[in-house]
Amino acid sequence: MEFTEELPEVPYDDEDYPLDFDEDLEESHSRWRTAVGWGLTVAIAIVLSLVIRSFVAHAFHVESSSMEPTLAPGDRILVNKLASNPSRGALVVFSRPDGDLVKRVVALEGETVYFEDGLLKIGDSWLLEPYLSAGTGTYVRSTIPNCDPTEGFGGNEACTVPEDHVFVLGDNRRVSFDSRNFGPIPRSDLIGNAALQFWPLGDLRSF
Repeated sequence: MEFTEELPEVPYDDEDYPLDFDEDLEESHSRWRTAVGWGLTVAIAIVLSLVIRSFVAHAFHVESSSMEPTLAPGDRILVNKLASNPSRGALVVFSRPDGDLVKRVVALEGETVYFEDGLLKIGDSWLLEPYLSAGTGTYVRSTIPNCDPTEGFGGNEACTVPEDHVFVLGDNRRVSFDSRNFGPIPRSDLIGNAALQFWPLGDLRSF
């Protein structure tokens, strides 16, 4: 008959064994990868923001009352920089030596805009402007610069818009500094079309 000697049980204690260095190393690598991942995410977000700002869209802060009642001081709008061919009635932002301005396009290249008794005529048609406050008149008191010659009309009565230019006016005609003062603007100076008003939040709307 065979007998098997029973060995005494030895209690297991974690403190008797060294730490698992492989697990510590893996945890350290994991933390490093997480930090690098967050860093790359932030960097990509910054680059995308700069690209969008430079080529796609740009936020613009309205500082004057020249576009009232459409836009008031303090309003913020988003400008679509991909829009390079504005139509009549579009709100555009453009560069001037004294800063960026927002105005409304009223006449396109080759068109003649006439000023008669506070009203506007484009060619043979009167221009309807429902965006103006009641009683608003459009007057010109001096010669408009950079207008093509218009037979039978002086420089403060009509303006024919040159090629690759647009004629812009503010909706608050009494105080607006616009094409009546500096003439039609080159398309190359256009930053883009106003696409959205996003501030104040209660006035969120598209144009």
